[in-house]
Amino acid sequence: MTPESQQESIARFQQDVDYYESCYEELLQQYPEQWVAILNQTVVGSDTDLDRLLSRLNSEGIPIEKALIEHVTAEEEVLILPA
Repeated sequence: MTPESQQESIARFQQDVDYYESCYEELLQQYPEQWVAILNQTVVGSDTDLDRLLSRLNSEGIPIEKALIEHVTAEEEVLILPA
């Protein structure tokens, strides 16, 4: 990947983050307690189960490594990741 394409990927991903943050309340109403996948400022999938969502995205040919995947919840979540 060239530096230019890396910067384009980062910029596109940031646009997806901005979309998620600006549409959070609407997403919360439409997808409460669900995982959503956002690509190019569009919700491309949702499910209550993350593994099912990832499987569906893969089967539909949606590149999960490029999608923003977030759990839409009104509860504050703290994630602890293993080292």
